[in-house]
Amino acid sequence: DHRDLHSFPTRRSSDLKISIVMASYNYAPIIGEAIESVINQTYKDWELIIVDDGSTDNSVEVIKKYLSDNRIKLYINEKNLGLAKTVRKGIQYSTSDWVAFLESDDKFFPNALEEKVKAISTDADIIFSDLELFGDKECIIHLQKHFDNLNNFIVNLKKSGFIENFAKILPKINVIPTFSVVMTKKELLAKCDFNPLCKSTLDYYLWAQLACYKVYYINKKLTYWRMHKDSYINRDKYCWLKKYLFNVSIYAYTIKNKNKLIKPFLIMNYMRARLIYLKLDKKSIKLNLLNHRFIFEKKFK
Repeated sequence: DHRDLHSFPTRRSSDLKISIVMASYNYAPIIGEAIESVINQTYKDWELIIVDDGSTDNSVEVIKKYLSDNRIKLYINEKNLGLAKTVRKGIQYSTSDWVAFLESDDKFFPNALEEKVKAISTDADIIFSDLELFGDKECIIHLQKHFDNLNNFIVNLKKSGFIENFAKILPKINVIPTFSVVMTKKELLAKCDFNPLCKSTLDYYLWAQLACYKVYYINKKLTYWRMHKDSYINRDKYCWLKKYLFNVSIYAYTIKNKNKLIKPFLIMNYMRARLIYLKLDKKSIKLNLLNHRFIFEKKFK
């Protein structure tokens, strides 16, 4: 489907109907939980666009059980197209000016949409919330380190509000951990490229392209993020060089509003720093090589 996002019908944002996009692929045992979490929303003016990406299990049969609710619409890819094309098709078929995402292995809190719709009044372009981890304990422990680093060293997410310097923060760490916490304006997504070098990090790639817009954070847990070893992000492994080039692309998008003459030098300096970086202070010396592939650190007594 080569139609542009703008070629699809949209509603005025004043209608406050929210389109929820869900990509489906081989999650038959749990996708029902995701769908029911949408049905149980306190905010009722929504549509759920489910695009199944050629599932080989009985996901489609499970989804069809919910189609009696005319707010739920199912589209099926004849063959597996991958996450990026599937998500983009879901956005194309949406009819609202605001798009929320829910991955088919996650769940919304009952008030998720209600709280995000309230946040529209802040004049935000992108809205995301806190979340609750559940599922595999080992995965939860591993990811908790990410959130600890985020809160302790990068940005304070202990209160609601706009994320200042979002474009500067994003190359260091992905502040928005999953699609399932996000709601954004459809018109912004229409401007995005959906072809990241590392396919499983599509969301990070999109947020980098939208980094110059107003990002509002809701300090409330509105999404259950399921941790399991079969999740999409764990399916693909990439060599350090591919990760390195992906990181460079993230940085390049976040500085796209810089002076055109300065921008190439900024990118070159970033590339150098990701290949070799030496930090020396009174307490330690740290050498970082090949995009964090090798890290040597010596602490002084």
